[in-house]
Amino acid sequence: MNVVGITCSCLPKSLSQKAVKAFLQGAEEAGHNTLLIPISKGLSGCTGCHACKKLDGFCVQQDALRPYFDALPDAGAVVFGAGIYMGYPQGEAWSFMNRHFCLHDCVGEGARCRIEPGKKLYTIFAQGAPDNPKYRANYEELLRLFDGWGFERMEPLVVTGPTSEDAIQRAYELGRAI
Repeated sequence: MNVVGITCSCLPKSLSQKAVKAFLQGAEEAGHNTLLIPISKGLSGCTGCHACKKLDGFCVQQDALRPYFDALPDAGAVVFGAGIYMGYPQGEAWSFMNRHFCLHDCVGEGARCRIEPGKKLYTIFAQGAPDNPKYRANYEELLRLFDGWGFERMEPLVVTGPTSEDAIQRAYELGRAI
């Protein structure tokens, strides 16, 4: 299976980067093909240009997400890591989610998703504060939109400062288990 890892953090040693890399290492050791795509730099937001609808393809922007959209049709799983800032997923996480607008072939009734349903979506959120149920509501808001694109969402993994080593080990084990 092909597993694509997306990280939003611009800090190479951030908790979310470490956890996504651990997940991919576990998946690779389990025999899967992996690809890591850091999107913190060079990521554009959706412009609403609708070129993806007119040209019958994925997003036409040539930026940090180009490798992701190229790899997505053949991926069986996606692992997405982002930081939680001030209780909310960081801005790049929202831009990443918005760019999935291109997955529907048209706007409105009758829209069909351009990818096969059932791709597993693993998410890893890193934050300095202890796990907080109020924060969970904020990233659930981000993640629920992936349901309409045919992703099968797995339980999010929350990595916090005090428990980071345990959580990074859990990320590795999740990768090994897919």
